[in-house]
Amino acid sequence: MILIAAVAMFDSRASALPDPTGKFPGGLGPGFYPFWSAAMIAGAAVVVIYRWFVTADIGEGVFARREAWTAPLKIAVPMIVAVAFIQWIGFYFVTGLYMGFFAKFIGRYRWIWVIVIAILFPAIIYFAFEKGFRVFLPKSKLYEQGFPL
Repeated sequence: MILIAAVAMFDSRASALPDPTGKFPGGLGPGFYPFWSAAMIAGAAVVVIYRWFVTADIGEGVFARREAWTAPLKIAVPMIVAVAFIQWIGFYFVTGLYMGFFAKFIGRYRWIWVIVIAILFPAIIYFAFEKGFRVFLPKSKLYEQGFPL
């Protein structure tokens, strides 16, 4: 992880710091977010390595219990499915389904909150990105044919 983060930091180093010259809108260049995200990943990896060295070995493997390997699958499988369906049903609809799924089956929220979350989060993302930042996120195949999905 440190090596991958180092490559990302090296690649985006040219515009990693805020730009006082006004060359970039908002004062942040395109490398700001990737550089600092990679720096946080590298920092987290250093903390994990440090904890690995100082923590006593309990004698049991990390994935010895069933819950230890099913928990990452509960996150990874829905994420893979969501990414696969973005091009077909669009980012906002996928986000609503994804957030609703997690609220109900992982968070065990009541149905009313699941519906609120599934509608509210995509709406907030839409207004923040498409209206506020003017960054257009992927739409569905139906959107290209005139349907508002």
